[in-house]
Amino acid sequence: MTRLASARSLLVTVWGDTVRPRGGEIGTVTLIRLMAPLGLSPRAVRAALSRMTRRGWLSRRRTGRRAFYALTPAGALRLEQGVRRVYRTAAERWDGRWRLFTYVIPEERRAARDRLRRELQWLGLGPLSRSTWVTTRDLADVLREMSAARGLDGAVALFDARNLGPADDRALVARCWDLSAIAARYRRFITTMRPRAAALHRRVRAGTIADDGCFAEKIWLVHEYRKFLFVDPGLPDRLLPARRPDREAAALFRRTYALLAPRADRFVERVMGHKAVPR
Repeated sequence: MTRLASARSLLVTVWGDTVRPRGGEIGTVTLIRLMAPLGLSPRAVRAALSRMTRRGWLSRRRTGRRAFYALTPAGALRLEQGVRRVYRTAAERWDGRWRLFTYVIPEERRAARDRLRRELQWLGLGPLSRSTWVTTRDLADVLREMSAARGLDGAVALFDARNLGPADDRALVARCWDLSAIAARYRRFITTMRPRAAALHRRVRAGTIADDGCFAEKIWLVHEYRKFLFVDPGLPDRLLPARRPDREAAALFRRTYALLAPRADRFVERVMGHKAVPR
């Protein structure tokens, strides 16, 4: 796994995996201690907190000289979508309907339009055309909230529809997503992660990796795996090939996570002082 990542990106991973299940609020000093095994300096952590606060993801409260951070409603909504998809153990059920999101954003607002497209891709929507995106999931509340937060209420529209042809649903999938490219990304993850997981298994059994080391390895694992949120829409099984590498990648992720979690959690409990709420 690559170890190149921004402090903000790692902070998002830690928040979803570690802070959110333990009350959702954390003090600056505690967070700095938590992020230290990842090689992040106090200055980098504070800068990441400041940037996420400016972007509207986090809110800050003060008690004397101490600062505490928690997700804003907008930040919680976005993070919840990612957490649900990263840690899912089964594909979501599909009612056979397609949800459409369309927009008309003028050229002078190109930057806003580009940010919207990145957000839609992260949420798992695929482009039916440049300004019409589709998904099998009911994301109406999330899309409305996102549009309102970006000041785009008057520029977007949502629809609930059925595919009436002439192409069938699988052909629609092939038009909106590059399944071969997605599969190749999963195969690269498996190729990289399989030997690392075997080495971690030997180290954990031999007791040659400390609790904070297990925490760091677990966060890097989640950090790499959550990158699939940007490329894999999480389509229903009936729209996908019977044999595909995402299942093997998910099983490898879950096994390695379960291997590291007990000792990683011991480190977190020493730093934060309380256990996680079950997901």
